[in-house]
Amino acid sequence: MRALIAGAGRLGLQIADALGGSGYELTIVERDDERIAELERRLPGRLVSGDACEPAVLEDAGARVTDLLVATTGEDEDNLVISLLAKRQFGVSRVAARVNDPDNAWLFDDRWGVDIAMPVAAPLISLIEASGTAEGPDASGGCGPTGPKARPGDAVGPVR
Repeated sequence: MRALIAGAGRLGLQIADALGGSGYELTIVERDDERIAELERRLPGRLVSGDACEPAVLEDAGARVTDLLVATTGEDEDNLVISLLAKRQFGVSRVAARVNDPDNAWLFDDRWGVDIAMPVAAPLISLIEASGTAEGPDASGGCGPTGPKARPGDAVGPVR
């Protein structure tokens, strides 16, 4: 399976380590060239320089053939744009996005292309694993080997 991670910060690297250890073929998109240079030898997978909010960058990174996209930037607006592009323009089957500001949590749903909203305060890796993505999707829609699945529309934070 293929995973594309937008953002090579601490969270992006933790997710890359977890997914890489589960056998995913990884691509990581980062707009900071200095960050890419320091990570080139450390990260498993391919590093792509660019802004993941740009459709051309996502396409070059392989969004059309990825099974899972995880938006882990420090900006909610960027994570929403990346998620929407992934789901609507590239047809990515599973999209997870980091929620930095709890007041924005209500936006992170299927209308914006988000299958899994990851509140910054929550144990993020466990949310991805609970959704079945670490060991492949659980087609039953029920509980996978690591717990209940997160579903579009599940409450993540304050609903307004």
